[in-house]
Amino acid sequence: MNRRDLQLIFLILLISFAVFTFTRIMSNNIEDESYVIIYVGTEEYQRISLSNPQIVTIDRNGKYNEVKVTSNGAVMHASNCENEDCLHQGEVTLENIHTRPLGPWIMCLPNQVTIELVKGDEE
Repeated sequence: MNRRDLQLIFLILLISFAVFTFTRIMSNNIEDESYVIIYVGTEEYQRISLSNPQIVTIDRNGKYNEVKVTSNGAVMHASNCENEDCLHQGEVTLENIHTRPLGPWIMCLPNQVTIELVKGDEE
């Protein structure tokens, strides 16, 4: 092996390491992405990344719910259900997901709207 061969091998190893590191970083960012899933009945209505906070309005057949997604979790912001228990379930956050009585869920049973917080590193 001459010097040129060694340089070529070193260059290939360096490029391989850079590609491996880049793909590893990108896959970790995707896997660590936490999100909220809103279900209406048994169907997934919308999936929202916590990196994209917003308010989602669900209005169907006179049943109204408003879900507020923040950078840290979600809360049922408004509802026209009879008992409004869903409004009193509080916010589900990345910090309280394992300690709240309903875990990652907020449920509006009369309107059949369910919110689930999914931590990206626990999928």
